[in-house]
Amino acid sequence: MKNAFVSGNEINIELAEEFARVGTVMDFKRFIRIDYTDAPEGSEKSFLTYCGILGLGKYLSKYYDKGLLIQLRERANDPRLPIRQAVVKALQYIGRQKSHRLVDYIADWKNGTPLEQRACIAAVCSPELLKDRKSILEALELLEWVTVTFVGDVDWNKDYEVLQEEVAQCWAIVVVANPEKGKQVMERWMKEDHLLVDVMMKKSLLNNSMQVLEGEWVNKWLQNLTTQ
Repeated sequence: MKNAFVSGNEINIELAEEFARVGTVMDFKRFIRIDYTDAPEGSEKSFLTYCGILGLGKYLSKYYDKGLLIQLRERANDPRLPIRQAVVKALQYIGRQKSHRLVDYIADWKNGTPLEQRACIAAVCSPELLKDRKSILEALELLEWVTVTFVGDVDWNKDYEVLQEEVAQCWAIVVVANPEKGKQVMERWMKEDHLLVDVMMKKSLLNNSMQVLEGEWVNKWLQNLTTQ
């Protein structure tokens, strides 16, 4: 497909979003079924899958469809990074129109695979969706739920590594959105003295936005975590 990529294997997001706006639901359903075995990352067919996912996100932002949400959840586990990124964008479409309903739509994802957990927190903790106290509290509740994953016995693999990075990023985003409440909750976790949790908290504290906004608080807790 002409112009599917803007540089090398980089998806032409603008073109994909335009297709998601004007395409049909039947197109989206057909494209999302194109598997990675038939459309490896960087192929034109994979671009169609990307478009299909964004299109379903646009559709689900207006109409509830359990079956389509299940298909999105399946694609959250896709081995192709751009496809997993498309799932997050699709969820963000839903959140822009129905921010509080998005949490209900993906309530089961938080109990799923590391990549499903990653997709749901990446969407719910998007800065653009954290515009009111309710959204921030919902994001914190979800983030705590997923953080608990690392307190149990984790059969570590690369998917957990991806999730760990996202959890750290999301804690920074939520604290920046509401420092008073965010810091209060994050401090409870930093007192847990758990190795995997400490790693995530340190990564979050080293986030540039956190250091700019809460430099003194960040330095204090970095020192505490280092000496624990």
